[in-house]
Amino acid sequence: MSKVNAGRHGEPGHPGSPPLRLKTAIHHLFKWFGIVSLLTMFGTLLTAVFVRYVWEMNLNWTSEVPNLLFPWLTMCAIVATAAKNEHIGIEAVVERLPRPLRRVVSLATNLLAAIAFALIAWHGLEVISIAGNQLLPITGIAMSWAYWSVVVGFAGLALVSLLNVLIALDRRVSVDESLATHGEEAL
Repeated sequence: MSKVNAGRHGEPGHPGSPPLRLKTAIHHLFKWFGIVSLLTMFGTLLTAVFVRYVWEMNLNWTSEVPNLLFPWLTMCAIVATAAKNEHIGIEAVVERLPRPLRRVVSLATNLLAAIAFALIAWHGLEVISIAGNQLLPITGIAMSWAYWSVVVGFAGLALVSLLNVLIALDRRVSVDESLATHGEEAL
């Protein structure tokens, strides 16, 4: 796949275009929230081990931190990866299609994905309303904090898919550029 053409400012496939700037912002937001989640879990568990072996005490609440943050870490990683177009895909099949058909496949898959992700996020709200009042036994924190990761994550995936549709609809951007993986250096 070719790199994004750096000479076309304002176009959807250009790093300075609004759709790619928004994808970049989504990538960084979810990446850093995932990093903070991971570091918080690590720091909490490290503290628990230290306290257990140094003062021979047990910090029971530390066992609940991963229950709250691991779903956020997972969803953040999924959205950040999707924003870079580095999710799992079957590129070998798509690359063998004629160029116009590649654009159609990209449009169709991203549109279907946006609809599916939005529906999952919507139904996630139902899960929160049903099971969100469950409390963790030690801290008393509502499990809805963990369930919100599904809603936020799938809403983020729906937005990324819609941005991919906007990029694929722009005829000024080549098919290869619209399907290109945008590594860390491009975002």
